Amino acid sequence: MWLTKTYNEKFQQEYKIESKLLEAKGSKHNIEIFNAQAFGGIALIDNTIMFKNFITFQSEFLAHTAACSHKEPKKVLIAESFNLEIAYEFLRYLEIKVDFLQFDLKVLQSLISFLPHYQEVIHNPHFTHIPQLEDDFIQQNQERNHPYDIILCLGTKKSYESYYNLLSEDGIMIIKCPHLLLDTQEAIKTLESLDDTFRIKMPFYTPLFFDMNDCYIFASKKYHPIADIMLQRADMLEDLEYYHANLHLSAFTLPKALKKSLLGIAKN
Repeated sequence: MWLTKTYNEKFQQEYKIESKLLEAKGSKHNIEIFNAQAFGGIALIDNTIMFKNFITFQSEFLAHTAACSHKEPKKVLIAESFNLEIAYEFLRYLEIKVDFLQFDLKVLQSLISFLPHYQEVIHNPHFTHIPQLEDDFIQQNQERNHPYDIILCLGTKKSYESYYNLLSEDGIMIIKCPHLLLDTQEAIKTLESLDDTFRIKMPFYTPLFFDMNDCYIFASKKYHPIADIMLQRADMLEDLEYYHANLHLSAFTLPKALKKSLLGIAKN
């Protein structure tokens, strides 16, 4: 059997699967988990794919790219994701506390055996799972004025715009971006839609990763992901499989034609 992922009319990828292990419908999302020998397993949540054997790559990359670009990150929000492994990577830093905003408990709990550090993260004293709807959470926290140093918002445009007021004065926000080569115009629109308070707006991607949709935007009010990288912090990280400082820097290197297309739109 084959699982087909279509990105647009220009490109699609197929993954060989052996069987379906689980199918569940949550309050907002649907999940299917497949047995796939080459990937250790595949979780399909709506239109998002997670590969069990390679989820560490994406998780290390997102967490440490953000944490090693901010001078003193203390508080992190991960919104609209089911990937608790990102939280696991942030929790390597003893000074960081992580809030994980996810309302759909049924889908999240379906990943207990899929995510390698599920239980370890859930029971970490610096981790808080917030089972609220995004709109309710945002309204409550705007009133309490508890800003975050880093926000990872892996949902829609409407969603990430709602989180602006929860970001600290020197905060970093990472959001999903349309594919930089396949959907360049949509990527440009996403960059243009970001709030003008961000001094830095730089697209980047996960190097040597086979998921064609793994593109992001680094939006920062102060820190530059290349000029301000905390090299000592990055070099001191141990037992990683993917992230290191040189890979961090290379993620922001774009092809010349693409760089030209983004001139005056990206802010670096």
